[in-house]
Amino acid sequence: MNTDRAAGAWIDLQNLQDPMGLYARMYRAKVVAQDDDTDEVDVRPDDPSLPDMAKIPLRHGIPGARVSVEMGSYVLVGWDDGRPDHPFAALWTQGTVVKKISLVSPDLRLGGRDAIEAVLLGTSYREAEDTMLADLQAGMATLVAAASSDPLQVTLLPGFAACQEAIAAFISVAAAAKGFLSPTVTTK
Repeated sequence: MNTDRAAGAWIDLQNLQDPMGLYARMYRAKVVAQDDDTDEVDVRPDDPSLPDMAKIPLRHGIPGARVSVEMGSYVLVGWDDGRPDHPFAALWTQGTVVKKISLVSPDLRLGGRDAIEAVLLGTSYREAEDTMLADLQAGMATLVAAASSDPLQVTLLPGFAACQEAIAAFISVAAAAKGFLSPTVTTK
């Protein structure tokens, strides 16, 4: 006896008795579209009795979480209170390839419950570092100018110039990298 056919027949019989019963379960569905960083997906359910669905809200179980996945990933589709006009997608299946995860939180701690401070303070640190580097650059320019006009300090000129070049090189590399610190954590 084919259990898939038997199960399908049983579900069909239940749906005849309760047409809304179709919306009391969750169904496996393939993600066919997702705009980058959106909270919605377009899906194609595996069950042929369900139509393709667009702009289905995603629920990750974590407030503030946003996930972008590879097309072809699978998710489960369900309905709030069994209402056909309130679908949602949740519970990614194993093997889903994640392209990007964003967590919106004023205090994100990685590494365990005993972490005493948020790990990502990239924006405020970058602002403080930019100010420090600008001040160091101005100070070094003053020292280079003073050393070059004073015969007693001319021996300091190469050291000052080297410091000035190091600061300029760091600023250049940081600008090309769009800052070394940011609120983005990557594995590359």
